[in-house]
Amino acid sequence: MKRKYYVRALAIGAAVTAMAGVGGGAYAVTSAVGISPVNVTGPDHQRLTVTLAPGASQAFRLPAANDPVRIDLDKVSTNGGIQTPSEVFSALVNVDGNGAGMSWIGTSSDGSQLAGSTATGTSITSLVCGSQCVIATLSASSAAAHTVVLQANAATSSIKEKYVVNIWY
Repeated sequence: MKRKYYVRALAIGAAVTAMAGVGGGAYAVTSAVGISPVNVTGPDHQRLTVTLAPGASQAFRLPAANDPVRIDLDKVSTNGGIQTPSEVFSALVNVDGNGAGMSWIGTSSDGSQLAGSTATGTSITSLVCGSQCVIATLSASSAAAHTVVLQANAATSSIKEKYVVNIWY
């Protein structure tokens, strides 16, 4: 009877080890100019960390066309405080497969939402610090190249700010 338990425990242990090996092997590594590669778990996810000086920007290539991509952004607090009303902002973006345009629904850090397309503008979502105060903006850059741009506002930032960008596809 004890032998049966040992065999069962051995089989369960082998199954758990195999699942951990498969899950641990599912890493997405992303790199771009000026961005350090960051390993993340998951086959459909990119995680980027970028530091932007006031007025600086960073372009990101979206990995899919004709398939909505979710972009979650966070300005990491480095001074021990918290950004109000929030330090997170996000968007759901679709790039036309033929490169003709992009469309989106963006949620800014104050909870306001904006739907749009490259036919009507480029601003997707923003990190805000109150009425008429924008810290950073995510904008459509090139539908043909599948790129969006995160830009820090030089008028409201005086130091380099760290941003974490998660792209889910």
